[in-house]
Amino acid sequence: MADKSQKLQTDLIFKAHDAITQINELAAALDKVSNIKFNNVTTLMGSMRNAITKIAESSNDSTKVQKTNAEVVKTLIQQQTKLIREMQKEYAKVGKGVVDLLQMNGHLIAEQTDTQIHIKHVLVRDIEKYKNVGLDENLHLTDNFKDIIEDDEVEIVVEVMGSADFAKACIEECFRHGKSVVSANKDVIADCGIGLLKLAQENGADFQFEASVAGGIPIIRPMYSSLNANQIEEIIGIMNGTTNYILTNMTDRGLTYEEALKEAQEKGYAEADPTSDVGGFDAARKIAILAKLGFHAYVNVKDVSIEGIEGVTKEDIAHATAMGYAIKLLAVAEKNTDGISLAVHPAFVPKDHPLANVGAAYNAVYVRGNCVGDVMLYGQGAGSLPTASAVVSDIMNVIQHINTEMTGKRPYLWHETAVKDAAENKAPYYIRLIAANAPGVLANMSGVFAKHGISIRSLIQKDETKEAAEIVILVDSTPCKTVRLALNEIEQLTCIHRICNAIRVIEV
Repeated sequence: MADKSQKLQTDLIFKAHDAITQINELAAALDKVSNIKFNNVTTLMGSMRNAITKIAESSNDSTKVQKTNAEVVKTLIQQQTKLIREMQKEYAKVGKGVVDLLQMNGHLIAEQTDTQIHIKHVLVRDIEKYKNVGLDENLHLTDNFKDIIEDDEVEIVVEVMGSADFAKACIEECFRHGKSVVSANKDVIADCGIGLLKLAQENGADFQFEASVAGGIPIIRPMYSSLNANQIEEIIGIMNGTTNYILTNMTDRGLTYEEALKEAQEKGYAEADPTSDVGGFDAARKIAILAKLGFHAYVNVKDVSIEGIEGVTKEDIAHATAMGYAIKLLAVAEKNTDGISLAVHPAFVPKDHPLANVGAAYNAVYVRGNCVGDVMLYGQGAGSLPTASAVVSDIMNVIQHINTEMTGKRPYLWHETAVKDAAENKAPYYIRLIAANAPGVLANMSGVFAKHGISIRSLIQKDETKEAAEIVILVDSTPCKTVRLALNEIEQLTCIHRICNAIRVIEV
């Protein structure tokens, strides 16, 4: 009887482990290509692991107990099967949004391009997983990229895979075979965009990537086409919907950062590991792409100074609101006679500026040209159909080039440009600290600021107790590096308990 019970126990553990592995693998693949997050993955895998622990601990229990455990695992596996089906469908939506849009607006697209678009192949990692996701039965599902690259009828390849290395290799092969590529892959374009554009030109192919920045917002093509009569001086954007959702809810509902992040995760705006979003890395890739095009410059994501929103608190939000500002995570690219600076950081934005009023998970990009002045583009930065809108627009553009025999003939201009240390950039700063409530504290701080040539615009002492007080300071425009040096010195003063935050103030 014991042997039977133990065998059942072992079988159950293996089943549960297999279920965890399958869910985890698909979730990882999904995260690479979709903005939709299945946060019940974490919950289900936690339940699976708890079940494994319980089964393992019951090794000496009766067969009856093990059968009860078997029912638990059976229920969990049923949940797993349902979740995987949902995840597979969502995974397919990334590319399926393009298919759906072509079906929805095919007649309009055909009228404008004088061309019928036919999708011939769909590349997937595992054919079996995608047989029931609702794709047209005439589409050829394949897990072999050679089926696409060696098909002479294929003229345009749409890349929405998400994985950087494999995607880059596929794009390069497309160009070598004379096939044009439409991509939404911000990682590849931020790091390798210029090299890929050159390779496309060498092989008489087009490379279009409107969907790589800000989803459905048309910003890539305007940067190198509609605005190309201008010297672009500055690009400022809210380019990550997750962080904007978090900061909006901290502002409008008084949530803490932790509360707003948790809600964003529950609603699918943020991943279980939100580092790429809240740490500013996603926005950094996007501003690197726009800077390449807007400034005609050899830059990449490594040139971007990055600061996330993890340190923004409920108190900072309240002070910003009281002072007439909204806190936003901004991606900023500036060009002047000294060179280019690229940065991602939280910032105080005046409430009367359009960027301050970009709420929820929306994106916006603000561009300043020497002739056009200020231009702002606003819309959904992610989502199946908004992103598909950008992808299909690129497809139509390539078709027009094919029909007029202009593929690969668009000249791109690049300059060797000095990249400045963003720490040299000047800005006013909001500073919040906790200090001893004692005579001489303000004089000591003011002395340090004066030593570094920093002028105090305003100083407010708040939330006093007998022992300590919160001090909020606004200083005039100062290089970031200088502010940091002064704060490091102030932090060493015995009367200072801690420096809570220092956030740039944008004056646009």
